[in-house]
This record gives sequence, structure tokens and C-alpha cells, in this order.
Amino acid sequence: MGQQQLLLLVLSTVIVGLATVAGIQAFSENQAQAAQDALVQRGTSIMSDVQGLSSKPAQMGGANLSSDAPSTVFDALGYDTPNSENQTPVEGASGTSNCILETGGGGTVDASFEGSPTAVAEVECIGGNASQDVRVALSSDGDISTSFGDYR
Repeated sequence: MGQQQLLLLVLSTVIVGLATVAGIQAFSENQAQAAQDALVQRGTSIMSDVQGLSSKPAQMGGANLSSDAPSTVFDALGYDTPNSENQTPVEGASGTSNCILETGGGGTVDASFEGSPTAVAEVECIGGNASQDVRVALSSDGDISTSFGDYR
């Protein structure tokens, strides 16, 4: 009887150990996906706000993306920029994740961006836990495009 009980104890320990390892692996994968989703959501949200702000006349608090600096646009939208004038943190991705806004007023918009060669504003969201970075661009005709890659 003792050998059967010992064998069952060892077998149950192995099964519990394997289940624990599988759970940790699943948690890590879900954490990376959640970070990726947070970057996409934040980048799209920022660019949607920028699009709305740029469609308003300057007299009504709108922005001119060809001349206004990124810090001016972030200030007008009310985004928190604790580390830099053109960066805002991404909550839910990791402590080191942030979104960087580029406008024509800052002179930094990459005109060769494959998603939108006529971009007037871009947001790059970079996260420590996400598998890919996110770039969201606003074209001169008002279209928003999103691309994924390693932009660091």
C-alpha cells in the first residue's frame, strides 16, 4: 500500500508542477498582448483627439499641425507630459511605455512613413512589454493609418 500512495503523491506533484508552469506561460503571453492592446488604444485615442483638434478653427481653440509644436498640441488636449514635452505615458503597458507625438510644427514628422507619406502628425507608442511598437499617422486629408514594427 505504501508504494501506491507514494506513486500517487509523486504523480500529483508532477501534474501540479506542470499546471503551474503552463499557467505562468499563459500569464506572460496575456501580459504581452495586454501591453500591445494598451499601445494601440492609446495611440489611436491620441490621434483621434489630434484629428478633432486640427479640424477646429484656431479662434475656437483648434490647432494648426503644420506650425504648432507637439507640446502645444498636448497642452491643448490636456495630456500629461511628465518626462518630455512631446511624450505622454501609456497606462496599462508598463512603467517605461510612452507615446511620442510629432507634428509639422516640431519639424519632426517623417515624410517617408510608409503608411502615410503626407502625414501632418504621427504618434509612436513604444512599450517595454509589448511585442511590437505602434505608429499612428494623420494624413493631410484627415485619414488615420496604423502600422506595427520595431521603431526603437
